[in-house]
Order: sequence, then structure tokens, then C-alpha cells
Amino acid sequence: MTVFRWGIFGTGAVSAKFVAGLAAARDMQATFVASRSHEKAQRFAAAMNIPRAIQGYAQAATEGGVDAVYIATPPSEHAAHALMCIEAGLPVLIEKPLACAANDAIRISEAARTRSVFAMEAMWTRFLPAAQALREKLDERAIGDVRWVSGNFGTSQIPQAANGMFNPALGGGAVAHLGAYALSLGQWLLGTPTLVQATGTIGSSGVDEDAAFQLRYASGAIGSFFVSLRAWAPDDFHVLGTEGMLGVRGSIVRPYGLYLSREAPRGHEEAQFGWKARLRQHGLIHHLAQRTGRSSRSRGTLLDHRYAGNGYHYEAEEVRACIGRGDIESRIMPLDDSIAVAATSEAIRNSIHRQAAQGIGQA
Repeated sequence: MTVFRWGIFGTGAVSAKFVAGLAAARDMQATFVASRSHEKAQRFAAAMNIPRAIQGYAQAATEGGVDAVYIATPPSEHAAHALMCIEAGLPVLIEKPLACAANDAIRISEAARTRSVFAMEAMWTRFLPAAQALREKLDERAIGDVRWVSGNFGTSQIPQAANGMFNPALGGGAVAHLGAYALSLGQWLLGTPTLVQATGTIGSSGVDEDAAFQLRYASGAIGSFFVSLRAWAPDDFHVLGTEGMLGVRGSIVRPYGLYLSREAPRGHEEAQFGWKARLRQHGLIHHLAQRTGRSSRSRGTLLDHRYAGNGYHYEAEEVRACIGRGDIESRIMPLDDSIAVAATSEAIRNSIHRQAAQGIGQA
């Protein structure tokens, strides 16, 4: 098989993870890294064993000689860099969020479709075996009708100017950097929300540092999510249905399995007053249940769906497969999903900023 050549835009931590992840893919390699700073590009190339370091993104787009470009510059630069590559006929994998604004996401999509150039948001979580298994279980109605999805993702970080997450000019904020995971999974599983409600905290840096949002989907299912740059959160994702519960094992970002609990809906039960009913309420029975941690809802099945490498190569392989088939979009991560998530994210941020302007949620 011919080696699939990647160009890398950006020298941050996520670029390093992506390049490292290519080791788990077959016949793939990064052949250049580009940065505004030649020194940064050279340092990154030496550390990650990449043959070429290029100063300037425009030069890289025209002279890189690669099969696809992975764009991991700050979110504020995603649209410009993606459009630059698409204009040059280069397929692009754009780190989440696809763009800071829904209009920019639409511009990327229209450019890619007009020029028949492949483009995809790098929401790598969707491609992990556990996420694929989650989607399959829901398609099989393993837990009946979905009524509720929930997710939490937060890390307590000290606001610092060097951290782009706290820089509004670079597209910072909890919703853009952390909320994208829950929003994208919800979009993938349930479609575009029909109602968005949110509250949060705007920090002194000007970005949303905490965000809690509830969504309603066309099916009637409800989504409830919390993300934060200033508070530790459980880092989880659950789906609740009429016949059970599904949850990811491990992080919402990088799950390695599922927890599945099935329970049939209950019908009306007449009150029981016999000796069995009295026994169930005996203190000794409850003492044993607390000691063992068992309850009527503690029974479930742990399912392993482990990923190879660091997990980043799955999205890279999807890009290669799509390009090989002549597809300009991924069926798993279509551009319309990315546009919808960008619009939902924008609605959440606008709501939080409006509240802050009214003196609500200003740190």
C-alpha cells in the first residue's frame, strides 16, 4: 500500500498526539509540519521525527506535497486555514471545533462541496470502537426509547494568558474546547436539537469558563450537560432509556468500553403486605445491601471495546478510506453535523454572554 502522507498545521499538544497516533495506522506518516514560527516548526519536526519544517501556512498549502492536511491551529484560525487548503485542492481534517462560528463552518462546507475536496471535523471520539458500539446498541434499541442523555467534562485550570482556552481572540472557552464532545455525541445519536437553554460563567478573561446546558431533541429526548475550565467534573456520558441505561467506561473523550444495564418497564403493582414484603423492609436486608453495594439497579454488564495506540489513528484512517472511495465527506462525521454543533455552541455562548451582560454569571 502507498504511504498516505500527512501535513500538520500547528505545533501544539494536540498535533503531537495526532502525529504519535499515526504509529498505530498502517502506511501513514507526517511529512511536514507548518507554523508561523520556523523555530517552532523545526523544534516540533525534530521531536516528532517529521522530515520537513515549513514556515508559513500559505507556503505549506501550495508546496507541501501531501495527501491530506491535519489542521490543529487555534480555533480562530480553522476557517482561514481550511479554506486555504481547500482552495489548493488539499483534503483537510480540521481539529474540533470545525470553526468558531456557524457561518464559518458553512463556508468551509460550501467550499469543500463546490471544489469536491474532502473535509471533516476531527471529532476523533466518534471513531473509537466504544463510541461505535454505543451507536450500534442504540440502533438495536438495547435500552428501548432514549429519554435522556447526559455528559460532564471539566478540569480545574488556572487562567493564564499562555493558555489559549482562556483567550477569546483564539476561540477559547469551555463550550468550544470541552463541550464539543458532548454536543457532537448528542448530535450523532439524536440529531439536531430543537431547543437550547444554557447558563454559565464568563471569567475575567472574557471566555465562558463554566457552562451548563439543556437540549431537547426532535424525538423528545432531553440532553443535560456541564463543562468547565475551572471545576473538576466526572468526565462521563450516559444514555437513559425506557428499558435500561448505557454509559461509557473511561473518559467521554476516549472511552474504552460500555456499561449496559437492562430493566423492563414496570407496570402498576398492588401494595403488598405479606411476610415477603415485610422481609424486604427488614433492617438486616438493608444493612447487607449497603455493605455489598447491591441494589435493584446495580446489576449490569461491562463491555470491553478497547482502542489501539492512543486512539487518534481511527479518524486518520477514515480520511484515507473516504478519499480512496472518492467521498468528499465522512458518513460518520458529516459536515452538516459539524455545522449543527457549531450553531448549537454559538447559541449556548450567546445565551451565557447575554446573561453576563445583565450581571448574571460574571466571575
